[in-house]
Amino acid sequence: MQIKTVYLGLIRSKIGKTGEQHEVAKGSSLSDLFKILTSKYGEKLESVIGEKKENWLDPTVIITVNGVLQDPLKGDTVTLNDGDVVTIMTLISGG
Repeated sequence: MQIKTVYLGLIRSKIGKTGEQHEVAKGSSLSDLFKILTSKYGEKLESVIGEKKENWLDPTVIITVNGVLQDPLKGDTVTLNDGDVVTIMTLISGG
């Protein structure tokens, strides 16, 4: 099935893309998608979202699936469907 990812903010800057399509297996979870992304982008992505370990996503990472906010630490419980749009960004800070 096809999943579209959209990258915003610092994540877009680090990997150099605004988004892309991914072919994933039916029944894949949000965590499965992140495994694909980290294997593809390695340190570029891990430097922003955190290192691979249990509950490894940095809590400042914001993820939506079809515009609905998701808990990045519960990615195993979010099943993706064909045509889903996953947006990944970090909190904006500064002053």
